[in-house]
Amino acid sequence: MNKLSTPELTVLQRPAQMPEVTERREIAPVRVDVGAIARHEQAFVQLYYAIEARRTSTVSLVVQFIAPGSGAGASTVASGYARVAADDQPQSVLYIDCTGRRQEKPLPGDPPSLLEALRRGRPLSEAMAPAGNAANLLWARLAPGQRPLLNIGGERLQTLLDMLRGQYAVIVLDCDSTINPESAALARYCDGSVLVVAAGRTRQTEIDSAKTLIERMGGQPVGVVLNREKSVLPGWFGRRR
Repeated sequence: MNKLSTPELTVLQRPAQMPEVTERREIAPVRVDVGAIARHEQAFVQLYYAIEARRTSTVSLVVQFIAPGSGAGASTVASGYARVAADDQPQSVLYIDCTGRRQEKPLPGDPPSLLEALRRGRPLSEAMAPAGNAANLLWARLAPGQRPLLNIGGERLQTLLDMLRGQYAVIVLDCDSTINPESAALARYCDGSVLVVAAGRTRQTEIDSAKTLIERMGGQPVGVVLNREKSVLPGWFGRRR
């Protein structure tokens, strides 16, 4: 399995001048310009290249986006990262919804989930649809139900990801928060997990607990994205480990 190198990435989202992004092994805390996140693609560009700098090989990369609690905007950050990756990669990028939120209001003509396609012996491509906001980007649901990860076992999940790795340059997993322990358990099947935290809402103890849980589950936290920040940076973001 491809792994991301171990030094931690910290991506801080606040109004600031954008420093140039260069590929390097050591990345100091990065400040990215996000007032209204959808209007600042450069923030996602910086996040993408910061993660790319941590690659230890050129094989397909599986990245998990997860939050310590609800309302941090992990799905927004995951989708923004996926769009930039799709623009840069020669192969297609796959964004997988592992949250089950789409189950609440399914759309007519929605494809089956990846798990349903696998069970039926159908090509996994039948579970995918082009993302409406980017070329070279596909979207899929992991499994049926409002907590999809409870419907798929570890062995089947590993089989599924192994099949997908050979076809996509980057696989982005958008997950529920670590409040649902199965989301943290998914980390062991990924090359790295990015924690998305909400400025002014997520406590340091919540971040530490989420990081520890992911590590106990066999995952590798590779950085933190501070989302929706409007004021000064908390002191703990400047701390190097």
